[in-house]
Amino acid sequence: MSYSGHWHWDYRDGRVAAVAAAIVYSMWTLEVVLPGGGGGVQGALADPDSAFGRFLDSAHRTGSILVVLAAGLGLTLGAREANRRPAVSWWAMAVFGTASFVASLLPGRCVVSTDVACASESLAEGVGGATATQPVIATVTILAALVGVVSLAVNRRRAGDSAWVWVAVLAVLQALAAVAVLALAVRVSGGDGSPGVALGFLERAHLVTVALWLLTAGVLPGPWKRAGTAHRTSVSR
Repeated sequence: MSYSGHWHWDYRDGRVAAVAAAIVYSMWTLEVVLPGGGGGVQGALADPDSAFGRFLDSAHRTGSILVVLAAGLGLTLGAREANRRPAVSWWAMAVFGTASFVASLLPGRCVVSTDVACASESLAEGVGGATATQPVIATVTILAALVGVVSLAVNRRRAGDSAWVWVAVLAVLQALAAVAVLALAVRVSGGDGSPGVALGFLERAHLVTVALWLLTAGVLPGPWKRAGTAHRTSVSR
């Protein structure tokens, strides 16, 4: 920001937002250091009304806003080289962030927007606040993240960036995690007498791949920086 009465944005703000969002989507790891945590079914995430559950819910809401900000800056200030602009990846990121934000506002027992298994089982068990909208939105977040990382890998390959191999590996891992989580959601959609409010291993694995996708999107310079051009924009304060 300058002292001219305007906010100034450039692609670096988008990169910071993406990295910050990756950190936020990794905050579930704090559960292992909390009393009663440890990652099991009886861990801190099993109780969304706990202090940590409320913290994580607020953190994911903040993270979703950061994702939308990163996507918006990527679309407006990111690289624009012919046939190399990663518009699909940015739009997928915007959809992911928007859906995550909407999910964070809905009532229910699930503290993670991408936890479609929790949303499905909570709906089947008739948990207070659970609606048919939640599994749909959770599925949208999962698919949007997958489209985002796949399109980023394709874009980096077409741009001749050697980092495309790493992004492609990440895309494969996220695809496997997404399929596993969606399969779990189908399996528990009939309910088993106990609401699916705990974050399990598969959901955690998927969150790792999501965080790595956001981190990669922020760290890689290719999708952001225009060659030889310092591009900025400003809005009135």
